[in-house]
Amino acid sequence: MRCSLSVAICAISVALVGCSDPQSESESKHVEQSAVVPASFFTQDRPVDVADLKAVRDSASKGDAVTFLARVGGRVRPFIKTQAIFVVTDPKLDSCELMSMTESCKVPWDYCCEDPDSLKVNVATVRLLDDGKPIRVSAKGAGGLEEAKFVVVSGTVNDINDEGLFIVNATQVWVGGKPVFGKPRLGSGE
Repeated sequence: MRCSLSVAICAISVALVGCSDPQSESESKHVEQSAVVPASFFTQDRPVDVADLKAVRDSASKGDAVTFLARVGGRVRPFIKTQAIFVVTDPKLDSCELMSMTESCKVPWDYCCEDPDSLKVNVATVRLLDDGKPIRVSAKGAGGLEEAKFVVVSGTVNDINDEGLFIVNATQVWVGGKPVFGKPRLGSGE
């Protein structure tokens, strides 16, 4: 009885604080390090006549095939460290580097100056899947992906709701460049 109580307390502690034993942690690192985002997700050929994220999102339904232009960002850390999932925003939103010539904002892609309600309906979560599950490695760096860059995402709407949820399972991503003050579409390939 005492042993099973200790096991239960240990399991609850692990669940609450995210601790793990050294062996499972090293196994997890091995899985993450051996996983890669396949190059087949990325294209050098930018799709033409692509609508911005918000326009696509406003008319999309679950299961729809979609293609949209966006920018990586919408939060301080738009990439998930252990899964190929990232957040993108509508390119019409103004990130800090587009509002000023000074480079005083260290994290312009978090859109901290935007109204939170506006930001909520102008973001999407993009997932890169293998056998229906996110690939177990960050997408950051894959195909040139990084914060603030333009992307054209093609995929299928996995989920959408009125509270701001918009998840797209990507099948192809084009990665562009970054805009600068005075040139908000620089890097978009338009």
